Amino acid sequence: RCAWILAASVCALVGVPPAMGAAPADHGSVRTHLVAVPTPTISGPLTGGLRGHPFMGLLAIPRGYVQEEYLVSGLARPYYGPSVLAQLPVPGTRQLPAMPYTTRIIVIRPTDQRRSNHTAVVTWENVTFGHDIDEWFDIGRQVVADGYTYVDASVQLVSEPTLKAFDPLRYASVDIPDDAYSYDIYSQIAQALRHRDAIPGTPLRYVLALGASQSGFALDEYLAKVQPVQQRVYDGFLVAVANGPDHHTDRPVIRVLSEDEIDGSSTSPDAMTYRQWEIAGSAHGNKADFDYIAATERRDLGVDLVDPLAGDNAPFGLSSCQMNRFPADQAYAAALVALRRWVVDGEVPKSQPRVKVVGGAILRDRVGNAIGGIRLPAMAVPTAAYNRTGDCVALDGRTEKFTPAQLRRLYPTHRVYVDDVRRAARRSVREGVLTPLDARRVDAAAGRMGP
Repeated sequence: RCAWILAASVCALVGVPPAMGAAPADHGSVRTHLVAVPTPTISGPLTGGLRGHPFMGLLAIPRGYVQEEYLVSGLARPYYGPSVLAQLPVPGTRQLPAMPYTTRIIVIRPTDQRRSNHTAVVTWENVTFGHDIDEWFDIGRQVVADGYTYVDASVQLVSEPTLKAFDPLRYASVDIPDDAYSYDIYSQIAQALRHRDAIPGTPLRYVLALGASQSGFALDEYLAKVQPVQQRVYDGFLVAVANGPDHHTDRPVIRVLSEDEIDGSSTSPDAMTYRQWEIAGSAHGNKADFDYIAATERRDLGVDLVDPLAGDNAPFGLSSCQMNRFPADQAYAAALVALRRWVVDGEVPKSQPRVKVVGGAILRDRVGNAIGGIRLPAMAVPTAAYNRTGDCVALDGRTEKFTPAQLRRLYPTHRVYVDDVRRAARRSVREGVLTPLDARRVDAAAGRMGP
């Protein structure tokens, strides 16, 4: 996630480079001249090294899936501000040379290709904490259920030092010139998935882009300045917990926002290729995310970095705060499914209500929950107030469980609660914001635990 605990200067350091903040140029006549994306060289799968496994790979490989790691090499073009690609004749902009690069990708795919849905989802790895963070904890369950090929892409310079520190033999050849080259590297990874058979299970028919927080802002830059002029290698974009407008691309975009980004700054209405989902109750980071990240850090770094800084022990073990417990992963999974249907079947997702905002502040009900927005079962049938003021750490949110007296007033019996949850789940499935898989899990949890 973005640097909710490391201050804005750190987010700027490892997120969108300052040079990229310039306004996009009017490319005018060059829009019809789409720059081709080269197909890179793929080598692997990688084996051996000092540690014998990929850095920040899966905690457990799902049944019926395999995890493999590959090196991707090629010649990447730089991207700085309004100068989108070095080859484009944009007057008055700095033209920088293409540079050789080598990076790594982790590919998690079905072992039996008959189970494949012929779609890759490529995560732009988040490097806010100084090392790669993926999005498996948000979408992995749906990836396995539907037969996706999931790809983690290390494309930013910050990834390189930690990779080499973790395993200097395995990653000896990794060389990412600068973040300016990340966009073209990310494009070339998609091109390889579409057109090379060097990776088992490829080529694939559809490739989707996914980025959250600082990686979401990177995708936003991609949509604004690279997508308009470059060959289309991504069929759809899932931009999560990162503000931005509708860039009016010719590919579907779903922007998923938590309450921490809903401040009235992302005001674009839904349009032909744009949907904005505002998830009431969710936070930029949550307990489930941090539990997963912490476990991978303990395995690969020997230390849990995320929890002392941003988890329930924040700050630095001096707080007992209960950070957000809202199941935001349900929204990510539903957005992935909706994006694929949009791309493959032309099924346009329904427009969803926005969270109510006045003067940059979210309107809240009597118990402190947001008014409006997408209301998944945890919000439609609440047992807690989410994201109240007094957050432990900025962007982590907060969960305040209802008292037994509050719960009895809302749900006089366990059966009342279970029935309310099941109706809310069915409604969310009909609206396309909850998958049937998660609806079954919600039903089962309600029956087991009650309010």
